[in-house]
Amino acid sequence: MALEDKISALPDDILLTILSLLTLKQAVATSILSQRWRYLWTSLHTLNFRYEEILHRNDGDTDNEWGCKIYGANYMERFKQVVNQVLRSHKALKLHDFGIHYPLDASCGDLIDIWVAFAIAFKVSKLELNFSTNQVPIWVCSFKNYSFPLDLFDKTKTIEPYLVQLDRVFSVCAPPLNVDNGFECFRELFLKSVDLTDEQFETILSSCTFLECLHVLYSSRLVNVKHAVPHMKLKSLEMYRCFQLKKLEIFAPNLVSFKYLGPKINISVKDAKQLVHACMRSNWETWEFSRPNPLSLPNMQRGDFVFGQFAAYLPQIEHLVMDASSFGGKKVLDNGPLLYNLRHLSLSSLNYAHGPFGMLDCYEMLASFVKFELYPLQDPKLRRIAVSPHNYLKEVLVSGFYGNKLVVDLIMVVFDFAIELEKIEISTAYLGDPSKCTISLKPDDDFLVRKSIERLHERMPAKAQLYILDGL
Repeated sequence: MALEDKISALPDDILLTILSLLTLKQAVATSILSQRWRYLWTSLHTLNFRYEEILHRNDGDTDNEWGCKIYGANYMERFKQVVNQVLRSHKALKLHDFGIHYPLDASCGDLIDIWVAFAIAFKVSKLELNFSTNQVPIWVCSFKNYSFPLDLFDKTKTIEPYLVQLDRVFSVCAPPLNVDNGFECFRELFLKSVDLTDEQFETILSSCTFLECLHVLYSSRLVNVKHAVPHMKLKSLEMYRCFQLKKLEIFAPNLVSFKYLGPKINISVKDAKQLVHACMRSNWETWEFSRPNPLSLPNMQRGDFVFGQFAAYLPQIEHLVMDASSFGGKKVLDNGPLLYNLRHLSLSSLNYAHGPFGMLDCYEMLASFVKFELYPLQDPKLRRIAVSPHNYLKEVLVSGFYGNKLVVDLIMVVFDFAIELEKIEISTAYLGDPSKCTISLKPDDDFLVRKSIERLHERMPAKAQLYILDGL
């Protein structure tokens, strides 16, 4: 028996597992293999519609040309047709994963409502709406984000009108949906460039009591987010670049990971005894602190943003990501080692108000965490650290590297105090921040980077390895 025949003879469940490892386009393409495969893809439990997989990009298209195409009427209509055709053919009784990845806006709201209702009706576990316009030139965007109606996530209301639309538009008869348990399977929600109001945010958490992960990016209508009732299942909360947000209060006793990137605001994470991963990032300039806000709340000072608001959780934190500028040069740890369980520390210095010497904040941070003493040299902009050994630091990643002397000196300081260092990785890209892109190095910059790398190789500890990322 040929291998193809052996594979085709496998039970449907196994074949569907194989298909789920493919892109949706590849899975649909298997329908031409044989009669056995013709309709198998229609029972997939995972439906992720990604424009880069569905639409054709010519080899000669520049990024701007491609962005204009995917935001144009022809390509957008083609994408919507593909989604509708697949949903009409869908046969599975349940969805594990449903995603729409295309720069759609409020003008497509009625259709998106039906897609979301489809996912909810089939008791989706993970729903992802990614309407980011990152690939689209700024001059062709409408800038009006989609916002789904409150009814879709409100137990006190009915989604029956949306189910009727499902039957009318797709000829899909949705399975019976009891609003009291319709969200029992709902575990993960990812919203990118989707507008939520404060009320919608609260409704989602109140209705989706089994929700474990909530990630929100570029929501422009959130201002005063508050969820006072304990959400017992929520384990991961990520809030990125919601620029109107002024206050965030969450009561999640089992929260494990909290990540925030945006302006310095008042954040209250209540009773998170399981919290071990924290990311608190703000690259806003210092003048931002003096700006008034409509809630008349006090603006957060530099050190208070992390060490003030999260002071109660510092002893249990294992992974901490923050800006060195948030520290502000204060030795907040002088009264004792608060970070008892810290395993991974990620520092950035991107505060433009400090110019190229923002890395001095990293010096201050290192001095406080490993109990160094700082003293100035003749040049007040440069400082040195009197080195004491650190017995546990084994891996270091430096991103956004372009060979300037201050950063090279900082890395050499790490070489001196990290006596157990095993690996250091250096990248010219800003890692972990969706707003940053790879640095375009000019010939002179490239030479500086390479010479700096040579200097670091000369000073490397004997047992440590230096890895250069991005093809340097």
